[in-house]
Amino acid sequence: MSRRLLLILSIVIVLFFQIPVIKKYTLESANSLKNSFSSLLTTWKEIYEEYIDQKDTLQKLLIENRFLKDEIQKIAVKYATCKDLKYFKNLNIPNVVFTQVISYAKLPDFTEVYINYDKPFTTPRGLVYNNLAAGIAVKHYSNYSLALLNSNEKTSYTVYIGKDKIPGIFYGKINTIKYIPKFKKINIGDLVITSGLDGVFYQGAKVGEITEVKEKKLYKEAKVKLFYNDLHPEFFYVVQTPLEKIQKNKK
Repeated sequence: MSRRLLLILSIVIVLFFQIPVIKKYTLESANSLKNSFSSLLTTWKEIYEEYIDQKDTLQKLLIENRFLKDEIQKIAVKYATCKDLKYFKNLNIPNVVFTQVISYAKLPDFTEVYINYDKPFTTPRGLVYNNLAAGIAVKHYSNYSLALLNSNEKTSYTVYIGKDKIPGIFYGKINTIKYIPKFKKINIGDLVITSGLDGVFYQGAKVGEITEVKEKKLYKEAKVKLFYNDLHPEFFYVVQTPLEKIQKNKK
């Protein structure tokens, strides 16, 4: 194609687009295309911003979800630990502290446990479960204590036997009360409670009942069927100050 022909064709095209109707249609089409492109850009910008917002929201939800999972796990552990609390009765006795068993102290011995009792003490403290004498706390560490259950041979505390409150000393493992006054009458089935006179328990925590009485030269001994003899302990109250001492201080 010659240059002259190209020039003529170019002039014709220019003149064609100068026709008012064609010019108007061309401008409208260009504006429409421009507006469409601008609208498309705006739409894509909104979509992108919405995506970013959703991404941030999703990230926050994932973080919250992980947090809630951790909290649910903690609650599940606490529930598993505390589900037996419904059997654990509240004691309306001054100066006893709720405590939880951490672990056995030295397996396979099931008679020594660590408890989360963190208050210092120098003399043994009584352990009570539903007003049943369960053992004694004997040693304090930094934030826990060592406790001996009734079934431990080193466990001992003073008791009263029967309605006449005949005194004696309970010894663990052998479940025997020693040093009972020889002239006092003891019956099979007599109730044994803590006396509180040794400063370990308050008076009245139930220990067990008499199943056998033996005569010795200078005193009597009696076998006891314990009310508390659980090898799977969970919770206790620790007697911080026996009730008798509290009442004495009030006088």
